[in-house]
Amino acid sequence: MTQENLAERINIHELYETIADVKPANTKEPSMNKAPNVVTNSNPQLTIIADAMKRAEKLFATKNAEYGDKADILANFRRLADQQGVPMSTAWFFLAGKHIDTITQYVKDVRENKNRNRSEPIRDRIDDMVVYSLLLLAIVAEENR
Repeated sequence: MTQENLAERINIHELYETIADVKPANTKEPSMNKAPNVVTNSNPQLTIIADAMKRAEKLFATKNAEYGDKADILANFRRLADQQGVPMSTAWFFLAGKHIDTITQYVKDVRENKNRNRSEPIRDRIDDMVVYSLLLLAIVAEENR
């Protein structure tokens, strides 16, 4: 399935509104760049999730331009899997591993009340994992065809 076909099937703005009843401040045309949101649902956790999905969409678009291609969003996983002679899900695990490890270290640090300088904010690593998780869904679907 191409990105164009996927975009036709999913209205991301409707998805955001479903998750958190979040309406962009400009109600004429939903925009990914408009902030802050006007929240009709008072649940702040749902707003965090809706905002994370917006960031994930932008992050995916940026990273896919760098690593993937328009015809195959899994191109980098496919190349690594072919180079290493492993399934794409294993290649995914290699690439996602650094984010998993960083998040694991963050959790340990919180538990142990440790402060540590980080090269990236933990939110950025979590955003990466959101995108990686969605890509894994596509990989699993392809591997199970």
